[in-house]
Amino acid sequence: MKKLTDTLLLTFLQHIDEGVWRVVPVTERLLRNVSFNFNVGRLPAGVYLRAGDAVHLTTAADQGESEIWTNDRHLLAAAGHFGIAGRKV
Repeated sequence: MKKLTDTLLLTFLQHIDEGVWRVVPVTERLLRNVSFNFNVGRLPAGVYLRAGDAVHLTTAADQGESEIWTNDRHLLAAAGHFGIAGRKV
């Protein structure tokens, strides 16, 4: 199992180097944006938003992304409320 984990980690790091993934630091400003600009109280009652999803969507919005790709139905349902198109993987 360790060999598989090592291989996955190396592949992930290689993908970062190749630009497949863009890693954005979680800063105090980002966390304040999550709570201030996109707080759960502003969303319609039927939108289920988890903290991690709020961080992902706020980060994408802050970075000027127009879409986010996921297979997570809750993140997909909330994406439009952040001005981002949710795309199903």
